[in-house]
Amino acid sequence: LKQRLGFSLVALCSASLLAACGSSDAATDGGAGGGNGDGGGDGGFGGDGSLPSSACKKIDLVFSVDPSGSMSEELAAMSSDVFPAFATALRDVGDGLEDYRVAVIDGCPTPANFHTQGQSTADCGFESGEVWMDSSSSALDAEFGCVGDIYKASSCSGDNDDEQPIGAAIASLTPPFSSGENAGFLRDDALLVVVTITDEDECPTFPNCNDTSDGKAMEIYNSMVGIKGDVRKMVYLGIGGGLPDGCPASGAGAGAYGAADPAILTDKVSQLFIGDDRGVSWDLCDGRLEDGLTEAIEVIEQACRDFPEID
Repeated sequence: LKQRLGFSLVALCSASLLAACGSSDAATDGGAGGGNGDGGGDGGFGGDGSLPSSACKKIDLVFSVDPSGSMSEELAAMSSDVFPAFATALRDVGDGLEDYRVAVIDGCPTPANFHTQGQSTADCGFESGEVWMDSSSSALDAEFGCVGDIYKASSCSGDNDDEQPIGAAIASLTPPFSSGENAGFLRDDALLVVVTITDEDECPTFPNCNDTSDGKAMEIYNSMVGIKGDVRKMVYLGIGGGLPDGCPASGAGAGAYGAADPAILTDKVSQLFIGDDRGVSWDLCDGRLEDGLTEAIEVIEQACRDFPEID
């Protein structure tokens, strides 16, 4: 299970980055969505594979991962399979991509500083000298493996307050953290890609974890869009338990990676981005992460193609 999660997610991320920056010459006309089949998207690159001059050549990628105890299988895979293999795959990205940077945070937004350590390593020693990994690093394998051992912020109790991966991602990319501990990460001319992973639903306002209303989803969406000021400059990939019931750990309908609660709010936020052709929703219960690969490529590819001119 861990190996399947690792290589499927790696394939998604690396292939998505590859497609986003012009390596694919195949025209697409499908929708973008996830395990539930919903989505937007109106195609990819032109038939000749050409890119407009404004197409993005840089990507700022944030992984925000629920570190709770119920995520043990996923967390083990992140460290042992997902991140190291992802680092290797990223070395082959080219055809227009100038550089990429990757930041990691857990689902506790207090504090919302990017991780430079793993749960068992005090300092991952990023060659960038920053609080993120950079494509220029000669030690991406080690860096990804280290930070992929997701550090659990000590300020959260573990009683649902660490199950805020969307909230933590937003906090990390907005003041005071975007101008403090994480300063310099966001670039105007880079496509922002945010990936959140949880086997429980987003806890939007701890300790009130039950607000899954459309209004709360729109509030979160507006906060995320506000980071870049233009939804065309970002993509959101929400990974959580499928609707309507999630899945049990064993027996009929068991999840591929253990039990998962339905990610109602996470999916609603994803659907708002899907409506802008900038979102993907994956069903962690289904386990067929490869089924979301094509849709994710289409979304990031189109977002990169439509990246607005920088004044």
